[in-house]
Amino acid sequence: MSTRRIIFANDEFYHAFNRGVDKRDIFLEAKDYDRFLLSMNLLNDTNDGLMIEWRDYKKSNPQKSLDDFLKVPFRKSDPLVEILAYCLNPNHYHLILKQLVDKGVERFMHKIGTSYTKYFNMKNKRSGTLFQGTFKSTHIDSNEYLLYL
Repeated sequence: MSTRRIIFANDEFYHAFNRGVDKRDIFLEAKDYDRFLLSMNLLNDTNDGLMIEWRDYKKSNPQKSLDDFLKVPFRKSDPLVEILAYCLNPNHYHLILKQLVDKGVERFMHKIGTSYTKYFNMKNKRSGTLFQGTFKSTHIDSNEYLLYL
C-alpha cells in the first residue's frame, strides 16, 4: 500500500487529476462525460449507495430528473468535498476540490475512480485498470496558484 506525500486537511483546496492508463482515452462519447459528472454528483457524499438509489428512483420515475431526486425530502446530503471547478478531457481530468470532512478528498476520488472504471469496463466489454495509478494531487496554497489553475 502506497503512502501519499500530501496530507489532506479540512477547508483546504486541492488540485486532483488523473489520466487514462497508457494515456488512453477515458471518455469515448458524450454519454461517458455525462456518467462521470453524475458520479461526481452522487458519490460526493459520506453515505454510500446513492448511485443505486438513483438507478432505482429513475426506474420508478422515468420522467424525473437528477435534480428531482436530489430534492427528495428524506435525503440529507453530507458532501465529502466542495467541487469548485472541473475539466474533463478525452484522456484525463482535473478537479479543484475543497475538503469538507476528514479523508474527504481521498474517499471521493476513490469512489469516482472505482465507479467510473466499473461503468467504462462494462460498457466497453473490457477489464482491468482504466486510470494511471491513484490520482495525483497538489495543495493549492495561494491565490496565485488557484488563479493559474
